[in-house]
Amino acid sequence: MRKNAVLTILMLCLAGIVMAEIPSARVTPPAPDIASSADYHPQVSPDIAALQAQERSALARGDVAAARELERQVQAILIREQNAVPQPVPVNAVKPGRSRANLSPDQLIYSGAVTAVAADYEMDGTMWAAFATEADSATFIYKSTDRGASWDAIQEVWWNPKHPVEKIELVVGQGDSGFVYLFENVPFDDGDLVLMRMNKDGTNPLSCGVHDNADTITDFTACRDFRDNHWLYAVTYNGAQAGDWPLGHILRSTDYGLTWVETDQSANKAGVRMAFGQSSVCYMVAVPEAHQWQGVLQTGVSTNWSSPGTWSFNDYRPDTFQVRDACIAPAFTTPAENATVWLAYTHNDSGTSDWDVYAAYATDTSLSWNGPIAVVNTDNAEGYVDLKNYTSPGNDYVNLSYVDVDSAGNGNAWLGYSNAGEPNVWSGLGSPWINQSGYVGRGFSTFPRIVYSPGVAGSGGGLIFAGQSGNGYFNAPWFTGVAEASPVQPAEAFSVVPSVARGPVRVSWHGSAQRLTVSDATGRIVRNIAASTGSHSVTWDHRDDGGRALPTGVYFCTLDNGAGRVSGKVVLTE
Repeated sequence: MRKNAVLTILMLCLAGIVMAEIPSARVTPPAPDIASSADYHPQVSPDIAALQAQERSALARGDVAAARELERQVQAILIREQNAVPQPVPVNAVKPGRSRANLSPDQLIYSGAVTAVAADYEMDGTMWAAFATEADSATFIYKSTDRGASWDAIQEVWWNPKHPVEKIELVVGQGDSGFVYLFENVPFDDGDLVLMRMNKDGTNPLSCGVHDNADTITDFTACRDFRDNHWLYAVTYNGAQAGDWPLGHILRSTDYGLTWVETDQSANKAGVRMAFGQSSVCYMVAVPEAHQWQGVLQTGVSTNWSSPGTWSFNDYRPDTFQVRDACIAPAFTTPAENATVWLAYTHNDSGTSDWDVYAAYATDTSLSWNGPIAVVNTDNAEGYVDLKNYTSPGNDYVNLSYVDVDSAGNGNAWLGYSNAGEPNVWSGLGSPWINQSGYVGRGFSTFPRIVYSPGVAGSGGGLIFAGQSGNGYFNAPWFTGVAEASPVQPAEAFSVVPSVARGPVRVSWHGSAQRLTVSDATGRIVRNIAASTGSHSVTWDHRDDGGRALPTGVYFCTLDNGAGRVSGKVVLTE
C-alpha cells in the first residue's frame, strides 16, 4: 500500500418455497483436473515441515490447542521468511450518534445508491451490515442489537483517492478480543487489498495492507476462524494476469489483521469464497474464469488453518454448461473432518438464459461431492447465491439465499435451509419472497447477503440487501424450527479478578472445567493451567509456562470444559 494512501473517517449523520430434489449421484473428478492442474504450492522450509508434523500428531490425538500453538509458530517463521511487517495507518474518528428504525417489513438502513453489500453476525445476537455507496465512494458500517428493528451507524470509511467501490467484505470477531474488519479492493498499485479495523463501538480505527504490491488484485474473499483469539484469512486473485491460470494468493493474519503472510498459492481463484467450520478445517470454492464455460468448479480444503502446502484442490464438474456464483459452507459440528459441507452454485441450462440454483454436499475432507441437487429450477433466471453456516457448537444447519429474476428483469430474494441429517433436501418458507419494499438489486457485489440474529428463541436467517434503485435494507422472516442454539458455556458465574492487575489474577467459576489457557494480544498461548477435579478456581501469577514474568499488556484468560470456552480480558500493569 502506498504510504501516501490516507484512510479518512468522518461522522455519519444519518441498512418458500419447498425446493425440489432430484436423485443425487457421487461425482468423482477425472484426472487430470483441468482447473486444478496448475496449482502451485511453495516448498516449505525444514523448520516449518517439522512443526507441521507435530501439528498433525496433535490434531490426530484431539489436542486442538497444542496444534493451534504449533501453527502459530509456523506463522512466526513465515513472518521472518517473508519480512512481513504491519502497515497500520492510525486515524481519528468520531462515533456517529444516530440510529435508524422504521418498523416496516423491510428495515431501511442506508438511503442512497448502493454499490456493494456485506454482512456478519455475533453469537450474542448482534448483526452487522456494510454498504458501499455510489454518491461519495464511501462505505457505511452499521450494527443492530435488537434483531434488526434499529441500526446504529458505527463509521463512514473511505480510502483516498476516492474511487468507486466494487467489492467489500465484513468480518466481525467474537467476544472481548473481537474487532470489526472491513476489507476493500482499492486502486493503489493498480489494485491492492486493504482492511479497516476498529473496535465494536467504532473507536480506534486503523488501516492495514493485506496484499499490497505490484500484483493487481481484481477479486478477493475474507473470513475468520472460530478459535479463541481468532485468525483472519484472505484469498486474492489477479484477473488481469495473462494466461489460462492467473495466480491466486492465500493469506493469513494471526495478530488481528496487522501482519499478513502468504501461506500458499493456487491458480484460477476467480469468484472465490472461503468458510471455516468449528475447528481447524477450512473450505474454499472458486469459478475459474478460463473454465467456467465448461461447468468446472474448483473446491479446496485445508485441515489445519491454511498451513503452508496443506491445501488440496478438487474439481467438481456437474456438467459441461456454464456455472457461476459458487459458495461453500460446512456444518458447525465435530469432528470437523467429518462435518457435512455444502456447495451451492448457479447453472446455465443448456447454454440458454435459464439459470438455476444447484447444490452438492460432501461428508469427508476429500470433497467427494454428492450431487447435483436441484435447489430451484424454474423458467425464470435464478442466481446470486449466498450460503452461510450457523456458528454455535453442534449446529448442523446452513442457510442459502438467491435472487429470482423474472422475464421483465425484476429480482426477488428467497431464503432456504438444509441440515446434515438430510443434506440433499432444501426447504424454504413458501410465498411471499423476502423483500417487501420493492425489487432487490443484483450484481457482482450487491446481491443479498445472509445475516443472523442468533441466541433468540425462534430466530433464523435474515438478509442484508440493496434495493433495485439503491438503498440498503434488512429483512428476516424468522424460520420456525431452525433456531440458532445458544453457545455452550463451559462454566457458570465465570470471573477474572482483577481485570487490571499488578498482582496475581484469580479465575473462578461454577460447574466443570478442564484447563485454563492464557493468551497474549497476538493469540499466542503463554500459559496452560490444569483445572483440578472438583476445583472452581485457579490463580495465574503473571508468568508463562517457563516461569518467566510476562511484560505488561493485554492478555486473555480462557476456560475450557471440552464442550465450549469462555474468555475474560486482563490488562497487566507495572
